[in-house]
Amino acid sequence: MIIDKNARLFGKINIIDFFLILALIGLVAFGAMQLRGGGAFIGGETKEFILSFFTEETYAFNTQGINIGDNVFDHVLGNYLGTVYNLEVGPSVVWNTDRYGNTVQSTKEGFYSMTICVRVVGTPSEHGVLVSGNRYGVGIGRPIRAGANAIQVRTSALREV
Repeated sequence: MIIDKNARLFGKINIIDFFLILALIGLVAFGAMQLRGGGAFIGGETKEFILSFFTEETYAFNTQGINIGDNVFDHVLGNYLGTVYNLEVGPSVVWNTDRYGNTVQSTKEGFYSMTICVRVVGTPSEHGVLVSGNRYGVGIGRPIRAGANAIQVRTSALREV
């Protein structure tokens, strides 16, 4: 029998001690993976990319608080992404329907659109790029911190430098 009447595994190891040792090994493995960036790009070659983030509508103060050279972080995960490489500000992009039911693009007074290009170092993957073990791909929406501002953006382009 594998477990005897004294709750020993194979008659030698207490089953409670066995599970505690397994949990300890799991914690050590988890900690090692976190220190290595989640283990997402072990063995992968890192390259430099330009990630473009776009927001259709933001306040004027957000356009003034971000500058070329500012550090950029993922606001939720806290990961450092890179630095602002280029910044474009334009009129806001608002989609409405006209009286005929057609979807038309217009603008909203006092609001602006922004494209923030960020130079990042990551590992190419099947669906984008892995930066600090987290995947960034075109179409993914997330809040970022650039300079002194936090802003909700969507990844609009990804290209290798």
